[in-house]
Amino acid sequence: MFDLLSRPLVFIPVKWPGIAEGENGEAIEIEHEIDVQVEILDRVEFDKWIDLNRKDADTKDVDPAAELEIFKIVAKGWRRIKLNGSAVQFTDDNIARLLAFPGFVSAFGLEYMEVWAGRVKVREGNSDGSSANGQADEPTDETRPAKTSRSRSPRRS
Repeated sequence: MFDLLSRPLVFIPVKWPGIAEGENGEAIEIEHEIDVQVEILDRVEFDKWIDLNRKDADTKDVDPAAELEIFKIVAKGWRRIKLNGSAVQFTDDNIARLLAFPGFVSAFGLEYMEVWAGRVKVREGNSDGSSANGQADEPTDETRPAKTSRSRSPRRS
C-alpha cells in the first residue's frame, strides 16, 4: 500500500575513488564507501534542492557554508565513518570535512539522484540488512525528525 504522507529516511551507500599510501609510500588506488542517511524529498522540494546545487556549482569559488546547508537539506546522518576506531558524530564541522574530501560531493549527488528516482543499490553480501537497522552507534528511528515517517521494508515476491 502507498502512504501519501510517507517521507522515507533511508541509508544509501556512497562510493568514490581515492588514493592511499602503500607499504613503501607509493600511491595506491582505493575506494571509499560510507552510508549516508537521507530523506527522500517530494518533487517540489527536490526541484528546489537541484536548483540550489546548480547555483552553488555555477559559482567560481565553493562556498563551504552554502554547500553544508544544501547537503543537510537531504542528509540526516551517516554510518561507517570512524576516527581512531570510534564513530564520528554527524556535526557541522565533521560534515564540512567530508564535503571537502575530493570526489565525495559528486558521488553523493549522483547516488541521491538515483535513490530519489527509485533505484537502490544493494551492497554485496548485505541484501537482507540487519535486524537492528545497522550498528549500535548509528542513528535509530527515534532520532528521526518528526516530519518523517517510519519506512517499511518492501515485500519480497
